[in-house]
This record gives sequence, structure tokens and C-alpha cells, in this order.
Amino acid sequence: MSDRSPAGKRNPALRHLRELRRDRRLRDAERAMVAEGLHLVGEALTADAPIRSVVWSARLLGSPGGLELLDGLRARDVPLLEADDEALVAAQDARSAQPIVAIVERPETPPEPREGAPLWVVAEGVQDPGNLGAMIRSADAAGATMFYATGNGADLYHPRTIRGTMGSIFRLPVRFGDAGRVAAALSEDGILRLGTVRRGGIPYDRFDLGQPLALFFGSEGSGLSESLRQGLDAQLCIPMSPGVESLSVSAASAALLFEAARQRRVAAQDS
Repeated sequence: MSDRSPAGKRNPALRHLRELRRDRRLRDAERAMVAEGLHLVGEALTADAPIRSVVWSARLLGSPGGLELLDGLRARDVPLLEADDEALVAAQDARSAQPIVAIVERPETPPEPREGAPLWVVAEGVQDPGNLGAMIRSADAAGATMFYATGNGADLYHPRTIRGTMGSIFRLPVRFGDAGRVAAALSEDGILRLGTVRRGGIPYDRFDLGQPLALFFGSEGSGLSESLRQGLDAQLCIPMSPGVESLSVSAASAALLFEAARQRRVAAQDS
């Protein structure tokens, strides 16, 4: 706690936080992301992510784990600013205002894939930040080794994307890239490239997903671009009950990823 009054809306740090939340170009220029809430800030701290600064309000002290989180941030010498709660609410993107927000530095160099049998996810032109964040979360949970956001889609570091990952953004290697170039590089490395289509593909549970592979998912409205889809090695689909048009891209990615994880667990048990 400080003897000074909590910072108000005109405080430079709060103005900067509002600008970062709204302006993708500023986030890109400063290589920064905004993490809102106890869970995300705690995940960043646990993952030893480079937290540049934190703004919090007195409401944090009444939240379970709030004081412990502050102590952990102080132990890391993270700059802390106590703000008026109304001012902090105005600086956020979250629908349910949080009592703590952090500015976290992005990795300086593109991260390397996780170790293990390659299981890549490539999202081409996914438009909704919440969908993109949920896909990253599912990829992390299913043991994926790399995630690529490609095409003219949602910002990988939009606050809603970060929130949708529930902290997976701090664990799973993620990159921006060009889908065609990623597909070509994967082919050179001997990694199978699988597209996803609404119908007409191979049922996903009848395909060997235990081998080194990458799953390509397209945008919510139009799916994978034709030029990319035609260059991939195979097309998978998720059989559905009559009358159901399609799943959301985040639900479809979760279904395929967890089927891949299941097949890999079974293969490991049988070996």
C-alpha cells in the first residue's frame, strides 16, 4: 500500500494503458500485450513472462489470492501503480472489470516449437479474437507444439485474444506468419499438412493423427482459402447430425486436437 492517493484517469500510465488496449499499431510498436485480471496476471507471473508494469485497485485486496499476487509481483520487482477503481475500469477491455491489469512484453525472438511429436495449429484468417484465443487455449491443453496465426485475421495480441487463451499465450509457442510459407516449410520438414472442411473430407477419427502433422483451420465465414486448401496433403471433416451446418472454428479445432491427443496417448500406452 502507498500513502499517496490512487491514480486517476489522467494519470499517464492509465492513459497509456487505454491507448495500448485500443491501438494494435501501438501494441506492435511496443511489442506489448495487455493481460487483464487475477488469473491472467498470475499466469504471466507463474510462466516468468516479462511483466513491464501492473496497475491495480483496492478491490484486488478483497479478491481471493489478490494480496498473494501483489506480494509475488513485488518479489519480482514489477513496477506497481495503485489506481482509483473507476479509472482502472475505464482502462479495460473486459466486460467484467478486473481489479488488476498488466502490460506484458512479447518474446523478442520467435519461439521455437515445443519438444515432442509435432502437432502444429495454423489459423488462417480467423476473425474473432475470442475464437482465436480459445483455439490457442485448446491447442495448449491438447499438447500442441506450435500455433501460427496467419492471414488477415484477428490480432494475436488483442486483449480479447489474450483473455480467451486463459494464460495459454504464456506457455504455448505462438507466431504470426504467412499460411502459404508455413505450409511450404512444413512440407520440407516432412510434417503432414491437414486441412479442415465442413463436409466431403476424411472423418477426423478415422485418420492417423499420431504422426507429425499440422492442422489448418480457416476463417469463420469462408473456411480455408482455396489456394491453401488445394496445396495441403489431406482434408478432414467432423461428421455431424443432419441439419447441423457446422461447428465454430474454435469448437472444430478443439475436437480435432483432442482426438489427436487421444490417439497419441493410446499409441504411447501400447508401445
